[in-house]
Amino acid sequence: MNTKDDLEHYLLAELLCAADTNWVLGHWFLKVIMNGRSLTDCTAFAGMAQDTLGHTRALFQILEDWNDMPAQQLEFGRSVEKIHSMQVLDNPPSNWGDFVVTSLLVGDATWRFLCTFKAGTNKSLQGLVEHIGSESYFHRMNITGWLKELTNEERKDVESALPARLSMVLAWFGSQEYSNCDPLLAEGVRSASLWEARLSFVEEVYNKLVTMLEIDESLISNILTAPLITNCNNSRRRTQGTDIPAELWEFIVPTCPEAIVARRPIDVSITDNIDLFE
Repeated sequence: MNTKDDLEHYLLAELLCAADTNWVLGHWFLKVIMNGRSLTDCTAFAGMAQDTLGHTRALFQILEDWNDMPAQQLEFGRSVEKIHSMQVLDNPPSNWGDFVVTSLLVGDATWRFLCTFKAGTNKSLQGLVEHIGSESYFHRMNITGWLKELTNEERKDVESALPARLSMVLAWFGSQEYSNCDPLLAEGVRSASLWEARLSFVEEVYNKLVTMLEIDESLISNILTAPLITNCNNSRRRTQGTDIPAELWEFIVPTCPEAIVARRPIDVSITDNIDLFE
């Protein structure tokens, strides 16, 4: 039997998997702003980054409130080995097709993951998930538009990236057996299982990739039926012993003195009275 403390710890770990994944994905969008193929692309990246990082901070704030943590603890007070982001985002995209399909996979997977709390017993979490969904809808529209505009060469790039990218996202959901033992589902905090979320994710992605890009169905079927990546740390949903690469982590939480001043917590910036023109 799980105690109340066990459930709270498990809920913290699970929601960090979604929040930290959005945190890294938001920085992916920031990183590619200047690589947009049009002004519309650049504007979309900026808006998606703003929304995605906003979702992250909203989840951080609610978790800090529930767990009596200091403000900004989750954003500024953790080391890299405490981050629960999806492992597929560790490796940067190698081309436009890779970027688009990885954004599709990660964005939809994270949304399906959060949807498992949409009708659960935690009312404040329900409201936050609904708000995230209303904004994420437009992200999915942008990504769908980019998929439709891919050239034949870029579609080949999607096919090349798909086996590794999709396999890692499927591993993030975990196995059906693990989903069946979920204490959050048993206690009603989750209203749907992670396996149900995985099935919804697979249906959505399958339809888009096969219908819109005409990707060979056998390629996707082979990925879906392959054994899951094992040796995962279930609390972080990552392979044991892996962390965000140093270069990516430095981009997310810079350590140079100038960046520390610029990105310090708001409550500090209000009171420290730094002379910006010194």
